[in-house]
Amino acid sequence: MSPAKVRFGIIGTGGIANTHAAGLAALTDQAELVACCDALPGRAAEFAQKWNVARHYDSAKDMLDAGGLDVICVCTPHPQHADPLVMAAERGIHGVVEKPLAATLADADRAVEASVKYGTILSTMSQRRWFPAAQRIRKAIDEGKMGPRMILGESVCEMWRDEPYYRRDAWRGRWDTEGGGVLMNQAPHNIDFLLWYMGPAEEIFGYWGNINHPYVEIEDNAVAVIRFKSGALGILKGTLSMHPERRIHGVTLVGDSGATVSLDCWQVERRVAAGPWDVGANDIWTIPNEKGLTKDEALDYSSGELPNFHAYQLRDVIGAINDKRPPAVTGEEGRRVVAVI
Repeated sequence: MSPAKVRFGIIGTGGIANTHAAGLAALTDQAELVACCDALPGRAAEFAQKWNVARHYDSAKDMLDAGGLDVICVCTPHPQHADPLVMAAERGIHGVVEKPLAATLADADRAVEASVKYGTILSTMSQRRWFPAAQRIRKAIDEGKMGPRMILGESVCEMWRDEPYYRRDAWRGRWDTEGGGVLMNQAPHNIDFLLWYMGPAEEIFGYWGNINHPYVEIEDNAVAVIRFKSGALGILKGTLSMHPERRIHGVTLVGDSGATVSLDCWQVERRVAAGPWDVGANDIWTIPNEKGLTKDEALDYSSGELPNFHAYQLRDVIGAINDKRPPAVTGEEGRRVVAVI
C-alpha cells in the first residue's frame, strides 16, 4: 500500500513560492499543496486561485493552527524564516525553507533546536545540489578521483542588481527586512557548494561593503578567505555589480592529485531561462580519462522528468518523511551556511 500523500502548506506567496508550487504540482502522486498564507492582503487568495489551493490565510499562525499539514515551505523574506519554522515544529510539522535558513545565527539555532526537540525534519532549499554537473563532482570526490584530500575551493557569485530590482519589493535592500545583500541573498548556494565539497569551515576572514549601490543599505560586494577543518583553503567572492551579460555563479575545486573540476551554474541557466529548467555545467574537468558536462550537453536536461530542481529536493523530503530518515540537506547544513555568512 502506498503511503498517504504528504500535505504541504506554503508560507509567503511571493515570487519563489511559485517555484515550490510548480515542484509540488509535479509530485501529485506523493504530495498535495493544501494551504497557503501571506501577510499582504489578498496575495494568498490570488496564489490559491492560481495553484488551485483549497485554503488560504493571512497569517502563518492561522494556517498552522487550522491543522491538516505535514510540511511547510517557508518562502518569506530572510528575517522571517525562523518564526514559522519554530511554530511548525512545535505542532509536529516538518519544515522546508528557502535559502538561507535564517538571517542570523541565533535564528538558525532556534529553528534547528526546535526541529531536534520536536522530532521534525528541517531542510534548507539547496536544489542546485541536484544539478547533474554538481552530482558528478560529489561522486568524483567520494570515489577519490580528486585524490585523498581536497586542498583548494573557489566560489564566485558575480551578478548584476540595479535600482529597479530593489524597488520591485519593499523588503529588498534593507538590513531589517532582507537581512543582508550579496552574501545573504545571492551567495548562499555558492557557500553551500563550498561546504558540501570541502567540508566544515573553521576560520574565515574577509571584507564586505556597499561600494556601488548607494540607494540600498546592504552590502553589494564581499570577499573572504576560508580555512576548512580539513586544512584545505577556500576563496569566496561576491558582487552585484557585474554587467548582466557576464553573470557567473560557480565553484572551482582542486584535489591533492592535481585534478581540477568546476561547476558553472549561470551561463546555462540564462540559456534556458525561457524554459522550466536551470542547470549547471562542468567547464573544467581534468580527471584523467574523463570529461566534464558541457553547456550544450546540460541543455539536454531541459526535458527531464521533473519541472525544476526544487521538485527533486521536495521529493527527497517526502522520502525522508516516509522512510523516517534525515533529508539529503539537513537543517544543520543550512546553519553552517548562515555561520559563514
